[in-house]
Amino acid sequence: MRITLIAVVLSAVLLTNPAFAQIDFDPAVNYVVGQNPSGVAVADFNGDLRPDMAVSSDAPDKVSILSNNGAGGFGAPVAVALGGGTAPHGVAAGDFDGDKDLDLAVVLKNNDSVQLLINTSGSFALGALSVVNGLLPRDVVVGDLDQNGLPDVVTSNRDSNDVSVLLNSAGVLAGGVTYAAGQDPRGLALGHFNSDTFLDLAVSAHDSRQVSVLLNDGDGTFGAPIALSLGPDLRPEGVVAADLDRDGDMDIAVSSSGDTLNRATVFLRTGAGVFAAPSSYPVAGLNPDGIVAGDFDVDGLTDLATADQDSAQVSVLRNLGAAVFAAPVGLPVGTTPGPLRASDLNGNGARDLVSANRDSSNVSVLINRASALLFGDGFESGDTSAWSSSTP
Repeated sequence: MRITLIAVVLSAVLLTNPAFAQIDFDPAVNYVVGQNPSGVAVADFNGDLRPDMAVSSDAPDKVSILSNNGAGGFGAPVAVALGGGTAPHGVAAGDFDGDKDLDLAVVLKNNDSVQLLINTSGSFALGALSVVNGLLPRDVVVGDLDQNGLPDVVTSNRDSNDVSVLLNSAGVLAGGVTYAAGQDPRGLALGHFNSDTFLDLAVSAHDSRQVSVLLNDGDGTFGAPIALSLGPDLRPEGVVAADLDRDGDMDIAVSSSGDTLNRATVFLRTGAGVFAAPSSYPVAGLNPDGIVAGDFDVDGLTDLATADQDSAQVSVLRNLGAAVFAAPVGLPVGTTPGPLRASDLNGNGARDLVSANRDSSNVSVLINRASALLFGDGFESGDTSAWSSSTP
């Protein structure tokens, strides 16, 4: 109830007083996790209602679990070893075995497969290994695609120009059914892009310069891709689905770049599976990769953030209303940030940011001070009564 009342008051105050809304994060705190971290998932793995981190890295190939200390800080990583030479990449959380603990799905690039890590009270062990039937899988996303109550898995497969759908049956990922998704598919996002209740799929097809939208037929099978073109000058990397214009429909945003352009590109949904022409907004750095959506200034509008690989920073773009975005604010992080996640890590009611930084072998945590600006340092310091039980 307290979270709900706070959100209502904040929305009323900030929407009528936009000068209060601003982007303000503490300097990044970095955590060493292993060489070339390339995937990160943020979720509550030990049941204390605080988002923890899981990060994939190689040499040796492993996933590192970092537990949240309650104030947005993290303890020493606990490694879960994977097979040598498997090259783990994307990581996503889901309760694959139905025991109420959040497990992990890890893409193994060199094995063209997905490895499940099964969680038992915060400790992980190797589960089933499933072949994706595609080549060089990169990203992974998790959601209940066939509405059987169990999370399914989708991977983007760069070298076969498709995505793989692995449906979950009694804790076993089966199928590996592939769907064409454009040239060099990279980022993935699930969302409702038409008028039904089934989760659809958005894929950033880098070399096709498009976002491919695949509509779910209702049983976890998908129709032919709908191509949303970025134009000749931009190639997409990461993709996220969110209601950016507050009309109740899910829109799509991608991080995108060209020879001299570095942008967050937005497609607003105008009908069932129909999107308006793209609008692009500059980011603060070069070669944006990961992208996330969240209300980073706590004004009731959904903002965007990108991980700018070649500038060692994260860009945050405030939503000014109607999905028009302000000039970016750049926040320094580690070297070559890629995957980016947003979650309330310290329970102050504002979304924080986590980036996995390939060339500095660490993850950067950026704690958001937005709600502290209104409530004072006492609320920011970690009042656990303000924790939300919603999924991060």
